[in-house]
Amino acid sequence: MKLAVIVPVYKVEPYLHQCIDSILSQSYRDLKVILVDDGSPDSCGAICDEYAERDSRVQVLHKKNGGLSSARNAALPHTEDCPLLTFVDSDDWLEPGIYQEAVSYLQGHPEVDILGYGHNKVLGSSSTPCLMPEMTLSREDALESYLTASKLSIEATVWSRVYRRRVVEGLTFREGSKWEDNVYSLEAFYRSEGAFHALPIAGYNYRIQRPGAITTTQLPDLRDLFADIEESIKRHTGDASYLAYANTLAVRSLWYHFRLLCRTPEAYETEAKDYLAMAYRLRRRPFLNHFRSRSKRIKFRLFLLSPKTFVTARRAFSKLKNKH
Repeated sequence: MKLAVIVPVYKVEPYLHQCIDSILSQSYRDLKVILVDDGSPDSCGAICDEYAERDSRVQVLHKKNGGLSSARNAALPHTEDCPLLTFVDSDDWLEPGIYQEAVSYLQGHPEVDILGYGHNKVLGSSSTPCLMPEMTLSREDALESYLTASKLSIEATVWSRVYRRRVVEGLTFREGSKWEDNVYSLEAFYRSEGAFHALPIAGYNYRIQRPGAITTTQLPDLRDLFADIEESIKRHTGDASYLAYANTLAVRSLWYHFRLLCRTPEAYETEAKDYLAMAYRLRRRPFLNHFRSRSKRIKFRLFLLSPKTFVTARRAFSKLKNKH
């Protein structure tokens, strides 16, 4: 089963060799590695071409700079001969043998449509493993896990999974967004007819806080995320089930963002108006309250019922707590 590996490439010259070498040295050899030079101004494009000359499994696409989503979308039409699909960011790298583990499991379990694995968060010379317990979830349970956002939930990152290509055929990333993985993952799980399986293996090394990386931003701007969700709802017009899932992703994301805003008074004063308007709109739609604890379920309901009251109470509680 040929596995397509899509790698967007832009201004990552110091990391690119490590990334590509970790893919091509995998023990699973039946790969199609699509390197997308997204108009990188450094030597990345030439490095990609060098790999293509040396290894017939490598295909290089050169395009004008359009961002991560644009680069991934450019590669997707070139995966038609591959029953499996995955992604790698070009400043990250793989652990040996992870594709063999993933593909072997999918070959032996045709009921599984999406297979996930853990990763290491790498900061300088330190590495922290992020693993899920081994488990198999139905489509509905996988969606619930993804939307719950607990410590053991499924993450949004598309590079931590291998997909059967039929699941994501025709599905693209919204270009220009900083949160492209969130809605793509939601739609992939929603479109899946089979199960999700998690391997308790850290197969991917995720480099955080490199210069210029999105992860250096402390308080994120979620406006793009909500625009992504709204666009995806339009794609599923009339689908009440998808609306509930998508709106759950929206209200859950808003809930966590308001908790961050409460801890950042300066940001709250400048941003709260926009996000409050979103809260009033989102609460009119159906959503699922997947929080496990009773207290969180109550707080979540209070937040949607009266966001201003929730924020006032939370900030007052924080001040009282800090005094003690």
